[in-house]
Amino acid sequence: MLNRKNLMILVGILAVLVVISLVQSRRHDAATSRPSAAVILDGALARADLSRVTVGHGSDAEVVVLDAGSEHWLVATVHGAKADHERIDTLLRSLSGLRGEFRSDSREVLADYGFSDTTTVSLRGYDSAGAEVFAVEVGSKPSSGQGNFVKRPESAEVYLTTVGLLANLGLWGGTGRPESRQFLDLQAFSAERSEIEMVELTSEGKTMALTKEYAMIEPAPDDTVNTDFYADPSSWEWRLDDGTMAVKTKADGVLGAVVNVRAQDVADPGADPAAYGLDSPARTLVLTRADGTTTSMVFGSQREADGSTPGGYYTRIGDDSTIWVVGTYNVDNMFKSREDLLPDSE
Repeated sequence: MLNRKNLMILVGILAVLVVISLVQSRRHDAATSRPSAAVILDGALARADLSRVTVGHGSDAEVVVLDAGSEHWLVATVHGAKADHERIDTLLRSLSGLRGEFRSDSREVLADYGFSDTTTVSLRGYDSAGAEVFAVEVGSKPSSGQGNFVKRPESAEVYLTTVGLLANLGLWGGTGRPESRQFLDLQAFSAERSEIEMVELTSEGKTMALTKEYAMIEPAPDDTVNTDFYADPSSWEWRLDDGTMAVKTKADGVLGAVVNVRAQDVADPGADPAAYGLDSPARTLVLTRADGTTTSMVFGSQREADGSTPGGYYTRIGDDSTIWVVGTYNVDNMFKSREDLLPDSE
């Protein structure tokens, strides 16, 4: 049995250990505790307040460069082609008021969160005077859950944000080198179906024209505006240039392809047109509107896909100097043969 003296000694030792534990715990908390939802970037970000946005990867600070042009933002790292404003705005909305939960402040484990000379993705924005408006570094995705690890440049404090910043850069897998193509405006051409009166297609030296023929409406007895049959702009058939009627659904398919042309990529507009087969294009397309105005498209040689670089036909549209790379499937849907547009044979 313990006597009273020994019991008091044990109680004293226990009290000392409790005090030591409390002191150590407080020191640890003071060294590592952070607010549960720290603000990484404060305030709203908008294109109107910026003149440049850069995306870096590892030691390369400018893998993607977006510049505010006079009328439209441009992707400086892709021949100064037009940028997709919506994708820039989406990224800036994600960065606005960015918050995160504290995870670590040890430099020794930064690589565990995806921060290294070969993996870190950096995002920076500058105003018209060239002053830095925001800067943040993005690491990897957590093994489970959503979001990305982020930190401020030069800082070892890592936070987890629920916002998928890497997804906004096209890195849905959570790792990799950002590509400028993610921010390209690839809508090469668009028009309303109702605008187009004729589609003229030339391929392999042969030209075929499709012309709308509208349904005619008889005016009502009390119609004081229309005194004779008039065209219904919402209802038409298609006639080929030899007088043959095309199958409407098939010809409408061609119309749908030519009024909504999305490219896969762009090429250097300063290169020799012969390099793209555009000096003597194998295919041409002319759209004619009711007011007589036209839009021409010329299609050169075909570029094969290579890894992450998409393939397609080199294309120029109207007076625009942009060299588009339009997907093979899209182009084939435009250039149907005469036989393709006629009723199926029995």
